[in-house]
Amino acid sequence: MDDLGGLSATPDRPVGSPRIVVQRLADVPDLGELAAGSAGDLVWLDSALPAGAPPAASRRAAWSVLAVSDGPFAARLRHQDRIAHVTVSGSAVRWFGPSRTEDRPAFAVLDDLLHATPTLDEPVPGCAFALGWVGFLGYELGREVDGPDRTADGHADADLRFVDRAVLVHADGPAWAVAMVDDDSPTASRANRAWLAEVRASTTRDDVPAASPGLPAGGATDDVVVAGRVPAASAVPVADGRVREARGRVRRAAYELAVDACRHEIREGNAFQVCLTTAFAVPDPDPEPAGPSAPPSRDDDRYLAEYRRVRAGDPVPFGAYLRWGDLRIASRSPERFLRIDADGGVLAEPIKGTRPRHPDPATDAATRAELAGSAKDRAENVMIVDLLRNDLLRTARPGTVHVERLCEVESYASVHQLVSTVAGVLPAGSRRALVVRAAFPPGSMTGAPKRSATAIADRLEGAPRGVYSGVIGYFSASGAVDLSVAIRTLVTVLRPDGSVRSRLLGAGGAVTWSSTAADEADEVETKTRSVLGGVGAAAHW
Repeated sequence: MDDLGGLSATPDRPVGSPRIVVQRLADVPDLGELAAGSAGDLVWLDSALPAGAPPAASRRAAWSVLAVSDGPFAARLRHQDRIAHVTVSGSAVRWFGPSRTEDRPAFAVLDDLLHATPTLDEPVPGCAFALGWVGFLGYELGREVDGPDRTADGHADADLRFVDRAVLVHADGPAWAVAMVDDDSPTASRANRAWLAEVRASTTRDDVPAASPGLPAGGATDDVVVAGRVPAASAVPVADGRVREARGRVRRAAYELAVDACRHEIREGNAFQVCLTTAFAVPDPDPEPAGPSAPPSRDDDRYLAEYRRVRAGDPVPFGAYLRWGDLRIASRSPERFLRIDADGGVLAEPIKGTRPRHPDPATDAATRAELAGSAKDRAENVMIVDLLRNDLLRTARPGTVHVERLCEVESYASVHQLVSTVAGVLPAGSRRALVVRAAFPPGSMTGAPKRSATAIADRLEGAPRGVYSGVIGYFSASGAVDLSVAIRTLVTVLRPDGSVRSRLLGAGGAVTWSSTAADEADEVETKTRSVLGGVGAAAHW
């Protein structure tokens, strides 16, 4: 990497090879404002935590990333209806080849693209994102690893973009703009340097003192961690006060019958645990009101404004907003699927066990204590930990897979949850796409054993899950990977004319032999509140 103050190659990378230019920003930008001002496709990986979050959670919320996909080195992998569509701009053809379609599995095509991606060094110490491939892998890609044979309805099963421009914000304040340059592509490199200068100019305010120089010290505090500065609720438009109905795909009674059907399968020995889900059709938001002198807003501004409203009341370490073609994906996930370090360390952090927060402190503390001592919830969590240990053992070095923590309670704005950590070490040269494939779909969204549990859930649900229950995040050009589980995720599919084709929020829970149908349905409702409450809706089924 180098900076605008003077070009210099890193010791192990010759001058002239692809590298990252880094521009320190004097003022910390509001990534929501930057997103609103960008016309192209983008992904905002949005990390934050509420006050009092445990140190383990704080480490997961250290960085927020706003990446745009309109750079001169851009490329795209869209896998839809079992066909891979690879789109490559002129400057990236030398790495990824020409645009094409391929009748091959998504993970095989992704593996080839990652292998062809130039290796780039981390642009800022402690930040694993060195540009690269960002986007989502939907749940239906599980068919490539013996899952149910379905495809998503109305959108791609996977959509990843190679991004060469991004803004990085650390939890304690410093921010950087980064972009790729390559001496063999001078026109593209000049365009990216000009973009860096524009970002610096647009984020510098004369009335705000410049940030002190120096890189972040690393490690977050135990206080409020806000990467990207979550604004107060009053800083973004508020809901109009109406509570609209989010209609369930099935009636509550039907869901409860499905829970009992899962329990029957468990009694028959066909599974230990089944993750049973459903979905709610969410009303489209009204256009945001504009002031008398304000210019007309784009039609899709209301989805970003809606996301910003939700995040103000629900800070999570793996929030995400994607404006990706005809998709608007708004995710408030607290759960990491996999993190792979550039040096080969790998970990998973499954969540199983959820209780709603309570406004009364004494009642809330009692709820937290009840979750910590719940034999049923601990059993759910331990089953998934065992499943993930097996998933990681398929690619990790023998003897390295271990459980770092088991069933710790973490508290968020709307829920308490049980979280565990499973870690291991990959052999040198491990192909990242194949490591992810071996653990896909996320075990916390399948049940155990994975193959039989997903078959049972698919038969009872009778519909694809799409983005929900898949993963969102990045495959960094440094070799690092960080992917969240796409839960508490609102997915809007638009038609070419901008009207809404579908708008769904998925929710579900793990069914074990000790489950009761009414309690499982209550848990579904609990998991919808953090998103639906922020968009002025409530579950109705």
